[in-house]
Amino acid sequence: MMQRMAAVDGLLNLLVAQGADTLTLVEGKAPELTRGGELKPLSMPPLGAELLQRFIAELRATGTSDRYVFAGKSGTVEFEVEIEEPHRMVFRRADVGQGVAAAAATATPASSATLAPGAGRTTPAAFAAAGTMASPAAPPPAAADPLATARFVELVTRAVVAEATDLFVSSATDARMRVSGELHELPASRFDEASLLALFALDDAQRARLDAHGSVDIGLHVEGHKLRVNVFRHRGGLAAAIRPLRRIRSLAELGLPPDLATLSELSDGLVLFVGPTGSGKSSTLAALLQHLNETRSRHVVTIEDPVEFEYVGQRCLFHQREVGRDVESFAAGLRAAMRESPDVILVGEMRDAETFAAALTAAETGHLVFSTLHSGSAAMAVDRIIDAFPPHQQDQVRGQLAGALRAIVTQVLLPGMQPGRLVPALERLHVTHAVAHKIREGRGHQIGDDIQTGRGDGMVTLEASLADLVRRSQITLATARSAARKPELLRELLQQ
Repeated sequence: MMQRMAAVDGLLNLLVAQGADTLTLVEGKAPELTRGGELKPLSMPPLGAELLQRFIAELRATGTSDRYVFAGKSGTVEFEVEIEEPHRMVFRRADVGQGVAAAAATATPASSATLAPGAGRTTPAAFAAAGTMASPAAPPPAAADPLATARFVELVTRAVVAEATDLFVSSATDARMRVSGELHELPASRFDEASLLALFALDDAQRARLDAHGSVDIGLHVEGHKLRVNVFRHRGGLAAAIRPLRRIRSLAELGLPPDLATLSELSDGLVLFVGPTGSGKSSTLAALLQHLNETRSRHVVTIEDPVEFEYVGQRCLFHQREVGRDVESFAAGLRAAMRESPDVILVGEMRDAETFAAALTAAETGHLVFSTLHSGSAAMAVDRIIDAFPPHQQDQVRGQLAGALRAIVTQVLLPGMQPGRLVPALERLHVTHAVAHKIREGRGHQIGDDIQTGRGDGMVTLEASLADLVRRSQITLATARSAARKPELLRELLQQ
């Protein structure tokens, strides 16, 4: 039985599309293609030892170490494989199937066929926005140029293989991808505005949102990879921030403490995950819901923009709803969810007073509500929620929040000791009677003191999390110092 190697297959797909003969992977160097004896390094960060060892392990899982059959879109290609453990791996083309030989002869046009439309849809564009709902009267979007499509497929593949957290494409400059927090330029990868619009295949509603608000969120499927995309206008034209969405990983795989899973076992209330964009909040929430899926029988309703992780029900029943397609807004989805008998509600992001109010009502009425908020700390999150309401409502909101809030987890991602790895650090607030009293009285700015003295209640300061990561050689002392809000507290903890 043929097995797929997701990471390596992305690189082999580039080899086939570009008519190359050999793919060489060497620790400490970017992957290299060879075509007609000419070496072509790919515009990617150097391969780390951990990633190369994963490639080797994946190959051995197929049952052989010297040959690999790659199943492409147009046929199959057999590769001879050389492994010089632990630092080098070479794939050399051995036997080309007829379909792939034709594709290699016309590499650029054929590449456009590798982008699949959304399930059940046919679109003239090379690929379709996943989960979008076009008006029946809408004219078909312009077909994406095959050259632009091929370049976009290559960029996405490189980003996925490099385990980039973000890929940025623009009409103003070459693309860049973010790996371990650092931006890497991808030369000769600028797109014009028309090409970007054709690639993203926006429907009428999405195009209207882009024109009215300057940005729109969509979901895409490219070469089997699911992407979350924000398309936005800027002074230089059009751009997009693209985030590859990986499989749901466990708390352990994400490097998170196992006792975080207790948050999914609460019976009701509001649990917030806060932090900057790209801090891993959505991945952590997905891990918690998957833990719930494996351990308890619950009805879970998610309201997302767009849907990021797709859950396969085990013990839980999942209904996932997308803003703009299944529901009008987060607030409207929350109000509807309370009539759908859920036990758990996930709100992808809380952005406005209407959503805050609906989430508090749901949490007060016996539902467990998870959500994310862009904020730098628990105290700032509390203030942001209260300040979203007019002054005459704020006392009432403080009372609701004090009664409904169960926990706030602040998460940041930091460069790890291992090259290419990001490590999460957490601050954890559990709402005790003392914390609830401070929220009710408008003394949310004092919450930090409760976190510092609340170790017995399961609270953890950011500095304690950083100190633990330094002791376990997960991050450097310099990284910890740069992330600490109270450097003196970090110093004291490290001296203990």
